[in-house]
Amino acid sequence: MEAQVKSEGETRTLLAVRDVQLECVMHRNAYASSKPEEAVAVVILHPYSWLGGSMYDHVVRALYSAFASTGKFNTVLAYNSRGVGKSSGRASMYGAKKEVEDLRALCRSLLGNLTHPPAKIVLVGYSHGSCVAAGASMEPYVTGVCAVSPPVGALASSALGLKDLWKVFCEAQAPKFVALGTADTFCSEKALRKKSQGSNADIKIYRGADHFWSSTGALQALQSNLLEW
Repeated sequence: MEAQVKSEGETRTLLAVRDVQLECVMHRNAYASSKPEEAVAVVILHPYSWLGGSMYDHVVRALYSAFASTGKFNTVLAYNSRGVGKSSGRASMYGAKKEVEDLRALCRSLLGNLTHPPAKIVLVGYSHGSCVAAGASMEPYVTGVCAVSPPVGALASSALGLKDLWKVFCEAQAPKFVALGTADTFCSEKALRKKSQGSNADIKIYRGADHFWSSTGALQALQSNLLEW
């Protein structure tokens, strides 16, 4: 870790995982739970890096702020995946296998290296990040997975190589929440429901919301629904 991670408040740092260093912003409330075995972290993943996705995306920032503001979570972390911002390495153009392995290693680092660490992790991915989160959704420490605007329509999932990752999501036993707007151009409600059959995911449809959550009202509703979930 480049900077000392505080037990309370926000830290910006680089975390070394596998063969890369990942740029992170982390809000900690290490004593949020009186029982260490119930301490939960939230890890938030950003959209497709080759199209400019980063942890500074407005949806990622809104989700990070929502979870951090509750004070209920041991750790809330957003990060730049490999090849983005100050993170080293090169981003995958297809399949996101390296990003999934990075995520697994990052989670293990949180569980094993922090002072008063979390015991469980909720993964929250937006757009392409939701499929990266999906790829790690079977890990034993994952206590929930939230997929916001997953690009699992036929064209997007084929072009980006995301089908196998979404299959893992559907088969995972952890509680799952999926949010999609009716104006999303990367996946329709019909396609999402078809691709999510048998997943037991809690699917929430937002009327009029697009893939980028341009409507402030829709984004605020999403924040509230995720915290309630």
